[in-house]
Amino acid sequence: MGSCDVSPPPPPGGDTATETVVVGVYLRVSTDRQATEGDSLEEQENELRKYCDYRKFRIHKLYIERGKSGGNTNRPEYQALIKDIEAHKISTVIVKKLDRLSRSLMDFEALMVTLQTHNVDFISLREQFDTTTAMGKAMLRVALVFAQLEREQNSERVSDVMTYRASLGLHNGGYPPFGYACVNNEWVIFPKEKEIVELIFSRFRTVRSTLDIAKHLNQTNVSGRRGRLWDCRMILKILQNPSYLGHRKWKKQLFHNTHAPIISDIQFEEIQTLLKRGPKPTNRNAPLQKLLTCGDCLSPLTPSYSLNHAKIKFEYYRCTRRGSHGIKSKTQCEIKQINFKSIHQRVLNSLCQLSAPTTFNSIEIRIAQHNHVLDAQQSVIQKQLLVLNQKIIATKAQQDKYLDSLITGKFTAKERSRINEKLESLDLEEKQFNTQLSHHDFSIRQLDNQKLDIYQIKHAIAMLQNLDPDNANSFRETLLIHIKDILVYKTQLTLNVHFLPWPIDIIA
Repeated sequence: MGSCDVSPPPPPGGDTATETVVVGVYLRVSTDRQATEGDSLEEQENELRKYCDYRKFRIHKLYIERGKSGGNTNRPEYQALIKDIEAHKISTVIVKKLDRLSRSLMDFEALMVTLQTHNVDFISLREQFDTTTAMGKAMLRVALVFAQLEREQNSERVSDVMTYRASLGLHNGGYPPFGYACVNNEWVIFPKEKEIVELIFSRFRTVRSTLDIAKHLNQTNVSGRRGRLWDCRMILKILQNPSYLGHRKWKKQLFHNTHAPIISDIQFEEIQTLLKRGPKPTNRNAPLQKLLTCGDCLSPLTPSYSLNHAKIKFEYYRCTRRGSHGIKSKTQCEIKQINFKSIHQRVLNSLCQLSAPTTFNSIEIRIAQHNHVLDAQQSVIQKQLLVLNQKIIATKAQQDKYLDSLITGKFTAKERSRINEKLESLDLEEKQFNTQLSHHDFSIRQLDNQKLDIYQIKHAIAMLQNLDPDNANSFRETLLIHIKDILVYKTQLTLNVHFLPWPIDIIA
């Protein structure tokens, strides 16, 4: 049965219709409700008609909903009521009870917004909501406050669930970072993209230019996802993403060891340091630009020059340390400035000293000690791998046991639900063990990579012995490949080189 038009003809004699409250009466019943509580459509209609007669309201329509749930607003008569409200055909909506109109506070709030927008009042007999009175309006505000509270609490619950999922390493939607694919709600390494990520990190250490890397990838037909061409922004985003360490960032929180890493901590930190320093040197006459650091204050030494009375240029590196309020400091640092030729020669001399017997013998001894420590660390991780593998085997055995019991045993629905919950818990446990396993495997590989090869180091030192300062491009490129930075003191240089994990002090 649809809506019933019971509007009487306008009263004769004058324009009194404008003073009459025109109401829409909404009635709804579900089959279960009608059977158990006797809250039938006839009883609702009789009570509402009596109220309208008492208040001298004119009924525009009866919106009668049969066998419809109040859990949503997908009801034909409810939608007809909304259309009449928007068409300004009624000035008040009346129901017997609030749950006849809606069982959802959020839906009710949306309806109230519609009513307020079109200046339509609302009356519920049972709850005594009557926005034609001051008390009714106050009660409505209270209801809306609780509806807002429910919405915010739902939002918080969803956010908490998503945060918890991220902490477990589960995917919350969207695309995983380049280098990973989403399999069973987890990030797993995508080998083809992994190789590109490793290339980007390794190449940046040498070229120190996101533009150079983007051009190289595009020129060699190495495309991004969906065939996209590379640009600086995409390269920088990859270089700064902690996801490649096996960490997951969610809502400004960083959850550690949630998936298999691609880049080691040491390599990632090195790249972040290079990003802070900026691009490669641009001054051809200053090949040590971006490499020299004041040993006293750890500020960069930057190329500069001055002109004497004869207009002859005097080029030097100066300490960039500044005091408070941007005023250059004139104290503390022993080296305020040092001319190009002087520091270039000191660096060349210190590089030559690397091959001196005394210096190189001490390097060999430290290399042996360094590798021995890494072997011991690998041994510890190998034992942890054995324990993890045993835990995974035990977890799988428990899963098989519960699955067999589900197949062969007779359980109640409640018992089966508990067994399935236990299976889900074991499955999550197994995933976490496997994530730890991949991290340990990665750690062992990284420790292998950190081991020092004496022959490669000899080759690097030989390259540094043959530097030609007159060939500016070659000189600069070789330095950038092998040297991280150089701390400059008055009588000493400290070399931080890529091929050794410790600094080397040279009297020069």
